[in-house]
Amino acid sequence: MKRFLLVSLGAGAAIGAACGLPSEQADTDAPIVFITSPLADSTVGGTVAFSAQVFDGFGVASVKFMVDGRVVGEDVIEPFAVNWNTRGVGNGLHALRAEARDPAGNTGFTSISVTVDNTRQ
Repeated sequence: MKRFLLVSLGAGAAIGAACGLPSEQADTDAPIVFITSPLADSTVGGTVAFSAQVFDGFGVASVKFMVDGRVVGEDVIEPFAVNWNTRGVGNGLHALRAEARDPAGNTGFTSISVTVDNTRQ
C-alpha cells in the first residue's frame, strides 16, 4: 500500500527552518550610507573625489551623488565614488548627498555640507 504525505507550504517552511535551511526574508531595511570624501565642513576646489561607503545585508544596486539636489553622478560598483568638478557650482556653502538603493528598492541617504572655493587653484 502506498502512502502519501501532504505538506502545506507553511509546514514546509517550518521543516526547512528546523533543518537549518536558510529561510527567505523580505528586505525592508534601508541601506546605511556614509560620505567618506570630501569631509563634512571642509573647503574644496577643482575636481574632488565624492565617495560613499554603504552597508546593506542584501547588496547595493546603486549610489547617486548629489550637490544641492542635482545628480552629479551615479555608481553601481563598490567602491562607490564619482569625480565632482566643483567649478560647476559657485563658491560658497553647498549640500552634498549620497543616496543608496538596494535591490528591493529601499533607499538610504546621508548629507553633509562643504564650502567650495575655486579661487585657491
